[in-house]
Amino acid sequence: MKKIKNNVVFQAIFIGSMTGIIGVLLLIMLLKMPTEEKAQDVDSVVETAVQQQEQQEQQEVVQVFYALQHGVFSSSESAEQFVAGYPTLNKSAIIEIDSQYFVWSRLDIEKVETALTVVPSAFYKKLTLHSSCPNAAQLQLPKTLKDTKWLTLQSVDKADTTAIPEDWVDRAEEVLKLTTNPNVIRLHLTKNYFEQLDCMKVTF
Repeated sequence: MKKIKNNVVFQAIFIGSMTGIIGVLLLIMLLKMPTEEKAQDVDSVVETAVQQQEQQEQQEVVQVFYALQHGVFSSSESAEQFVAGYPTLNKSAIIEIDSQYFVWSRLDIEKVETALTVVPSAFYKKLTLHSSCPNAAQLQLPKTLKDTKWLTLQSVDKADTTAIPEDWVDRAEEVLKLTTNPNVIRLHLTKNYFEQLDCMKVTF
C-alpha cells in the first residue's frame, strides 16, 4: 500500500508539472501570435504600397514641351481681357494650372527663336506633360502630342488610329479649322485633354 501511494504521488507530481509546463507554453504562444500576425499585416501593407508605387511609376509617360507664354493671371476674366486686347492672340489658349491662368499661343518641342518676335511680347516656358491614365491610348498622349503626323492627320492610316484616343480625329479636325500650324494644334489638343482627364498633369 505504501508503494502504491508513493507511485500515485509521483504520478500526480509528474502530471502536475507537465500540465504546468504545457500551460506556460500555450500562454506564451497565445501572447506571441497576435504580435506575429500584426507584424505580418504591417509587412504585407508596406509591400503592397511599394508595389503600387512601382506600378504607378512604370505606367507614367512624360514629355517636355516649350510653351510660348504671353502672361499669367490670377483669374480667367483677367486672362480673357488680356487676350481680347491683342488680335494676334486670336489663336491662343488660356490654360488653368494650380489656380493660375496662363496665356500661351503655341506649344513647341524645342525653342524657336523666330517665334519670340511677336506682339505682345512672349518668352518660352519649359513644362513637362505627365500622363498616368489607365487607358493605353490616353497614357501615351504626351508622346502622341509630340508627333506631327497625328496633329495634322497627314499620312495617318485608319489601322493606326488604335494608338490614339477615340475622339482624337474629331478634336484635331475642329482645331484644323482654326489653324494648320502643328504647334498651335498641339497647344489646343493639350488644353482639351488636360482639362478633360484627371490622369494628366503639367509641372514646371
